[in-house]
Amino acid sequence: HCISKELVEEAERNDVDIITFENLKYIRERMPKNKWYHVWAFNKLYQYVEYKAKERGIQVEQINPKNTSRRCSKCGHTEKSNRSGNKFKCKQCGYELDADYNAAKNIGIKLLQRRQKSSAGAGNGQLALKSGTLKLNGDYSPTLLGQKWSSLTSSRPLGGRS
Repeated sequence: HCISKELVEEAERNDVDIITFENLKYIRERMPKNKWYHVWAFNKLYQYVEYKAKERGIQVEQINPKNTSRRCSKCGHTEKSNRSGNKFKCKQCGYELDADYNAAKNIGIKLLQRRQKSSAGAGNGQLALKSGTLKLNGDYSPTLLGQKWSSLTSSRPLGGRS
């Protein structure tokens, strides 16, 4: 309950209107049974965040995580060897950053693509992240605050405005 409360409170403080999670519905099929509790805990967190966010008018969505760890959030090149542990370096364009942050940006891009397709949520095709602005085409403009934030932590951003 504490983590979900903190996530929703941070989203509210940063004027976030959507919190996005990876959809891990089928991950159990690829995991050993002794690791299923991780998925259970993640699903519980999602449920708590969804409940608390709804009370505050914040949407919560799930995105298919396929290739988000392998895809370059800058050029779109997808290759397994782009990621090595917690480091991401695109084999095509050379873009380097924290692997989890790259995956989070890709989840943001997938959210933008989904919302572009829906008539209700087309918006302006960009997400305001804590560290800067992410556009549908993968372009990213860091903020001064974001440059400091992204160099100090490897945490994923919560989400942002559509």
